Amino acid sequence: MIRSFLTKRQMIWRLAVSDHPRCLNTEAPPELTRGEKNLIDALRVKFPGATSVQVADISGGCGAMYQISIEASEFTGKSTLQQQRMVYKALSEEIKEMHGLQIKTKPPSSS
Repeated sequence: MIRSFLTKRQMIWRLAVSDHPRCLNTEAPPELTRGEKNLIDALRVKFPGATSVQVADISGGCGAMYQISIEASEFTGKSTLQQQRMVYKALSEEIKEMHGLQIKTKPPSSS
C-alpha cells in the first residue's frame, strides 16, 4: 500500500522552504509531484516485497531533496546501513539529479 503523509509533508515543506532559497514556493503541492511518483515507482520495482513506501519532496517542490520511508521484506536480517545502501543502489540514477536524500528503512513488523 502506498501511503501519503500530506500533513507531515506540509510541515516539513514549510521548514524546507524557509531554509532553501532556490525553492521558494508559497503553497505546498496538493498531491504527489512527478518526482515523488517516479521515486515510488522505482522503489516498487526494486523492492517488490515493500509493504509501505512513502516519498516526500522536502525541497518545496523543486525536486532537490527527498525524504523516503520504506518498509520491505528485502530488509529482513539486514543492518540499517545495509538497508540504506540497498535503497541508494536502487535509486543510483535518480540520486544523480538530487541535492540530498533522507532515508528511513525497516523490515515489516512481525505481528
